[in-house]
Amino acid sequence: MSENNPSPKKGDKSPMAMAGAGFEFVSSITLFVVGGYYLDDYLKSEPLWLLVGFFLGFIFAFYSLIKRAKENE
Repeated sequence: MSENNPSPKKGDKSPMAMAGAGFEFVSSITLFVVGGYYLDDYLKSEPLWLLVGFFLGFIFAFYSLIKRAKENE
């Protein structure tokens, strides 16, 4: 008796994998923004580091997303 368990194909995306990618995207931006906020508060240089943190987080988030997409090709 053979079981009909389809093996996951390389291109298949599970809902949890997509949720993980979304969480990684949002959390990396949030982490950099919060870090920039506290650095601004410490250095009294509002909003310079908050904006730098946002753009660095955005770049890192897209880098991670592209890297994950290439792994799933």
